[in-house]
Amino acid sequence: MRAFSSFSNASGLSMNNAKYEIFFNGVTEDIREGIKLVTGFREGTMPFRYLGVPIKAGRLTKQECSSLTEKMVSRIRGLGAKKLSYTGRITLINAGLNTLHNYWAQMFIIPKSIINHIMAICRNYLWDGSPDYHRVPLVAWDKVTLPKKEGGLGIKKADVWNVATVGKLVNWVYCKADRLWIMWINDVYIKNQDWHGYSPPSDAIWGGYDWICPAHMTLNWSAIVWNNWNIPKHSLTTWLIMHERMNVKSKLFRFGCCEDDLCILCQRQTEIVEHLFTSCTYTVTVQHHLLQWYGGSFPTVDSLIADNRNSIQWRIKVAMFNAFQYFIWFQRNNARINEWLLRPEVVARRIEEDIKRRVNQKFRAVDDQTVFSWLQSIGVL
Repeated sequence: MRAFSSFSNASGLSMNNAKYEIFFNGVTEDIREGIKLVTGFREGTMPFRYLGVPIKAGRLTKQECSSLTEKMVSRIRGLGAKKLSYTGRITLINAGLNTLHNYWAQMFIIPKSIINHIMAICRNYLWDGSPDYHRVPLVAWDKVTLPKKEGGLGIKKADVWNVATVGKLVNWVYCKADRLWIMWINDVYIKNQDWHGYSPPSDAIWGGYDWICPAHMTLNWSAIVWNNWNIPKHSLTTWLIMHERMNVKSKLFRFGCCEDDLCILCQRQTEIVEHLFTSCTYTVTVQHHLLQWYGGSFPTVDSLIADNRNSIQWRIKVAMFNAFQYFIWFQRNNARINEWLLRPEVVARRIEEDIKRRVNQKFRAVDDQTVFSWLQSIGVL
């Protein structure tokens, strides 16, 4: 209390005793009452909240962690989050929901039931815009949480991330970091004993996360889907196509959700993914109008995999390919739900306009005069 008084005299700041509590362990009732009399603090009970999280001596219970999931749900239900596109929802999950979880995960082992609830909230929000289960996910969550190069969306696994972040605390104890609680642990428990012989790197959290998650094969189409010149919503459509998770009419017809399985765009053949995006007469006409602008032959997944991935031409071609997939699927859904369809040349023009805007956002000056002339010829510059 003399130290608090000295600090107050030097800084002009003083404590508000009504907001302070004191906690005891291993002392007699007489000492406890004497300390409360000297300090004027009231005795608190655990758990108490500090910086938004519950603090207690033992592991947190499901009830004590429920405020974490409540905050995640309230964030989803506010700010028009339900109206976001798939790409917007992925961004909110990574930048908003997982940030809340990460704050807690760096301090505690979160109960398994809460971890499962967090993953369920993220999964349900991604596919339905709601924290509750209303819609069957298009892609399994284990696949969604894979890195993008392995066919996933790069969303972190909440359970693995919790283990990896707590592993960082172990690293601090081992390295005897300059923190009060670590000094206490080393002085009271570890003392002069060696922790172990392994010295983790500075990026211990991501290193631990990658070490715990089993490695999968890098997919040769991942660079096509996640090329940074793509418009994000276009990439997600292509990602679903590559995983064969599009609800085309052939699939809906098998489940009794529609009267026939004919392609909505041409009304001639069965609507399967291959027909819809490659051989449908509407699709082929859109491709024809695009090639009048771009030239050459229309790209395919195989041709894009084989091409030089470092060229600007390849990036623009990939961006056009992803935009084409998105607009065909958009028009298909528009015809099914609203019963009207844009002319192929209008769709091609909108794809062209999107690509030109995107290239102007990403383009940096190049020394290659041939590339520069080509960009001018397609009207990008």
